[in-house]
Amino acid sequence: MASVESYFMAVQRELEEAESRREEIVSCARVLSTVRRKLDASLEKIHTTIGDSKGLEPILKGVENTFAELKDKWAAIDTCIGQESIEKYYDLWRSNLTQFVMISVFLHWLTTKSLLNKEEAEKKLYLGKGNGCRINLDFQVYLTGLCGAPRELARLCVNLTSHGRYSLLKDISKFVTDLYAGFRLLNLKNDSLRRKFDSIKYSVQKIEEVIYDVKVRKLVDEKSPTPSNL
Repeated sequence: MASVESYFMAVQRELEEAESRREEIVSCARVLSTVRRKLDASLEKIHTTIGDSKGLEPILKGVENTFAELKDKWAAIDTCIGQESIEKYYDLWRSNLTQFVMISVFLHWLTTKSLLNKEEAEKKLYLGKGNGCRINLDFQVYLTGLCGAPRELARLCVNLTSHGRYSLLKDISKFVTDLYAGFRLLNLKNDSLRRKFDSIKYSVQKIEEVIYDVKVRKLVDEKSPTPSNL
């Protein structure tokens, strides 16, 4: 029978091996931060270039190329994890993935004026079995990322107004209001997600204030047609 000391020495070796394994996977997942920084930089460029349609096109193309980088990143992480459970390490990329979803939803609305659903987001981010990846898009992560999009759309309203582009304001207002109403149908028991959802109402209020200011200052003729384009 093994002594108490030898048993705990064996336990220590297992702990060290597990920690070493985790550090290896952490290092592998860290590459996602590079993609996130590129996407965040592109998001800033979109906000500052929103009044220039020609200038916006190459930025959007660059964003698509950046998203395409994710395919190899996820594959490398998947390989690194090996036969272990994906869920065990999901928190390592949860924050980055939430940001990826938010930017995807924002850009999808910007180009299609529609909601990017979970299945579409998973495909766009090169996740799931359809992309040959064991890592899926968790529904909580999708919803959390979705909650972040109204903040960027409210900011877009301000930037559009500063460039004298008023035609999209009502479209943005309708989308964010519909999104808020949709979330209200959910019975959210996740405290973190509920707080994110609560923040949408502030985006709704900000957008309403921008539209009210435009009306008061009579910056747009409501009787004239206002094409919804950038």
